[in-house]
Amino acid sequence: MKTFSKFFFTTFLVTMLLSSYQNYSQTVPAPQVPISTPTDLDVGTIDSGAATVTVMDEAVLFYNPATSGPSITLTASVDDGEGNVFDSYQWYLVTADGTENTVTGQTTANLTLSGLAPGYHKYRIYGLLDNEGGTVTCQSEEYQDIILFVLPPLEVETTVNLNGNPLGYCANDIPDVPINLSVTNLTADYSASTNGYENPLGNDFEVTYSWFAVLEGGTANPIDLGTTTDNYDISITDAGSYTFYVEVEYVVKTDDGSRDYITYAGDVIDGSGDPLEITVTPIPGAPTITIGGITD
Repeated sequence: MKTFSKFFFTTFLVTMLLSSYQNYSQTVPAPQVPISTPTDLDVGTIDSGAATVTVMDEAVLFYNPATSGPSITLTASVDDGEGNVFDSYQWYLVTADGTENTVTGQTTANLTLSGLAPGYHKYRIYGLLDNEGGTVTCQSEEYQDIILFVLPPLEVETTVNLNGNPLGYCANDIPDVPINLSVTNLTADYSASTNGYENPLGNDFEVTYSWFAVLEGGTANPIDLGTTTDNYDISITDAGSYTFYVEVEYVVKTDDGSRDYITYAGDVIDGSGDPLEITVTPIPGAPTITIGGITD
């Protein structure tokens, strides 16, 4: 550990960090595709010199647009595990190129973050000790990082394959090769991210699918089509005109159902850019016969 006067603390610390950059730099988070667990996102804590993280499920956060991102409090240990109790701390935001950006004014064990943008965030902490006279401060040479990931909003893109069918059929005559709806792309929005990390694509995430039909514009009561794959063959037999949409949710982090902002919907659009509308025509009953005018 290094000992030095508080008077020169700031200048020396900057110099030390610049000169030791190569020793302290680590690889950036490396997500493993497909992403279905926090382990796949490479999030959690990692000590200086370590090659892998200790995974923490809580390090994966939902993005709420109403709050411009989640809030979280990070808490450092009171000692180093060897009997040295820290007097203060230095927190840094570490960008993808390894640069340590000081979190200004943050010298306590707790770091509260808010409005975190979608994507990766890495924070680093050093511990500081004062001598009894308060004239000398020692900073730890080792540090610990924590890597967080905020799940980005998803844009759901769908495709319609009519398979040669018209935009409708008789209720008792579903086409042999039915009209197919499919999710063809998930686009992740990282536009607010400024940390420089290479974030995973929307299609890199495993998601769950739920398909719905809307009868005659009745959006308050959508019809669950009971399909959980990324495509759906239209097989409705009840008469009426229907539009369709699909909902997707991340698998990597479960939810108790209280967060409506983590469900991403994609309307099914036809080739002209309008909502696809399929009409199922009812099967009419038999006509009746009456006798009209008679001439013998």
